[in-house]
This record gives sequence, C-alpha cells and structure tokens, in this order.
Amino acid sequence: MYSRQSGRALFPFIITLLVIFSVYLYLPASQGEQADFSQMATQVSAHTVTSQENAVMIEAIGSARANQAVYITSAQSDYVTNIFFEDGDLVSKGQKLVQLQSQQEQIAVKELNINLREEKRQLDRLTELSRSQSTAKSLLEEQLSRVDATQAQLESAKTKLAEMTITAPFSGMLGKREISIGAYVNNSSIITTLDDISIIKVDFKVPEKYLAQLATGMKVLTQNDAYPDQTFIGKVTHISSRIDSVTRSVEVTASFANNSGLLRPGMLLKTALELSSNQALMVPEKAIIPLQDKHYVFQILDGVANRVEVHIAGRNNGWVAVDEGLTDGEQIITEGLIKIRSGSKVSVKG
Repeated sequence: MYSRQSGRALFPFIITLLVIFSVYLYLPASQGEQADFSQMATQVSAHTVTSQENAVMIEAIGSARANQAVYITSAQSDYVTNIFFEDGDLVSKGQKLVQLQSQQEQIAVKELNINLREEKRQLDRLTELSRSQSTAKSLLEEQLSRVDATQAQLESAKTKLAEMTITAPFSGMLGKREISIGAYVNNSSIITTLDDISIIKVDFKVPEKYLAQLATGMKVLTQNDAYPDQTFIGKVTHISSRIDSVTRSVEVTASFANNSGLLRPGMLLKTALELSSNQALMVPEKAIIPLQDKHYVFQILDGVANRVEVHIAGRNNGWVAVDEGLTDGEQIITEGLIKIRSGSKVSVKG
C-alpha cells in the first residue's frame, strides 16, 4: 500500500527529472548548431539627417475679429419703405441698404431751394442799388446774411434727406436682417451687422521677456479646428505700448488676408509667432539620448551603431536642431535604442 512518506520521497526526484528534461529541450542539438547571438543584427528604425529650416516659435491662443465691424442703424426716425439686401449679402461701400419714408424731407429741400433763389434775386437787386445809393449798403449786408442762413438751412435739409437712405459705410458681409418693410426705426434700432472680413485680425499675448525681439512684419501662422489641415499665414501689424502688470505679457495683433473667406470673426485661433528662423540639421527628439549634461545619438555606419555626442541648438515641436556632431545625409537610430550599444550590429527596418 502506497504511503504518504514514500510519495514525499519521490517528489524531489520528479522535480529533478523535469529540470533535466527542460534543459535538454532548450540546448542545441550539437555544438555546430549553436547560435552566435553576438553576431545577430538588431532591427531598428532610422532617420536620415537633413538640413531644414529651424524656426523659433511662440504659440498662443486668440480670437479672430473683423478688420472693421459695425451695427447698421438709422440716424433718423421714420418708417421703412424699402429694403435692398438679404441676409449675408456681400455689399460695396455706399451701396443702398434701406429706404425710409422721406416725403417731408424732399418737400423741405424743394421749399428751401425756392427760398434760396428768391433771396439771391433780392441780393442781386440790392447789389445794383448799393452802387448808386449809400443807404442800400446796410440792406445789402442784411440780405447777404439771409442768403447765407437759407443756404445753411438747405444744406441741413439735404443732409437729413440723405440720411433717410441708409447705405453701407464700407465693403463687407452683412449679417441677419433685423427689420421688415413698414417697421418704425430710430437711432437705437439695429437693422443688421456689417463685417469687413477681407482681413482677419487676432490679438494674442506674448511674454514680456520676448519684447526686445518683437517687431511689426514678423511672420505669424494660425490654424482653426474647422480646417485642421490648413495653415493661414499673416504678419504682426501692431504691438501694444503697454505691458500687462498681472500677466507680465504684451498684446500683439496679427493680420491675415482672408481672400478665401474661410476665417470668420469670433473663431478660436491657434497662433504661432516666428521669432527667428535659420537652417539647421534637424533630428527627431526621440533619437536624443541625454546623459548627465551631454546629449548623444546612435549613428549608423556600415551596419554598426556608434554613439556620437551632439550639441543641441534648439527644440521645436518634437524636433531638435543640432549644430555639432552630425553632418547632412548621415543616418541615426530613432527606435530600438534600448536594445543596442556602441558597436552593435543593426539593420534598418524597411
């Protein structure tokens, strides 16, 4: 009968057999078939170093605004008799938008024109009399004043008549029409909006430490989520004369030509101000190996990885500008760095 003691005695023996069997499975069949792992090439990903433009950028967020923007209102109070635009129309400067009831103003201008002609006729008669009668000179001066007063009244009436026709103060895009024919409007009634979107401006903040480097005309790039694959190029058109004492930043205004009409006032724009630009050897940041206060890359030469010290001149959006240690056209390792060391054989994927 099998006893518990005999089972315990066999347990170490069974474990020993299993270990021997496992070693037998993993050992090569013969010495000639033994793999030389030291000669195997490690697969890595590589990048060819090229000279590219290295731009130092300051990124910020700003809101777009139109070059010019107004609410269209009426200077006079009266009823609307005609409307000459639709929602969203593109209009030119001086284009007629709304006509107000203007019969009284037309009559006033006509009456004053008649009065002015009569006053001028009286002036001409007194001018002739003043040449022969000295007493007519005082009457001549009074009549001259009447002519000037009537002339001023006529100009005022013409201005009021002109204001009964509402026109576009500049070229641009109209907003939604807020009135209808027959509506009574005054100087507080909003008729519509008008935006000049031929140029879009954006205001953003720049830290004050960059103030000495700022100048009008600097290149500015901007993007909006509505057009993720499109970059709009503009320039700095204004630098504020004051520093914000709370944020310690200066407000900068950039202008973008908007010939396509894609940019609209109120858009949230991601901007990048280009402080400087130069040609440099650009490598992916992931290829850089920091070690204490130095930086290295693995250079590939004849299928062998060699660690090379490099000097970093700047960083920008995942790329590093290198000004010492590399030359144009060399290959460096970007992926697989933890598997290799200087002198390791490597093969580039793809």
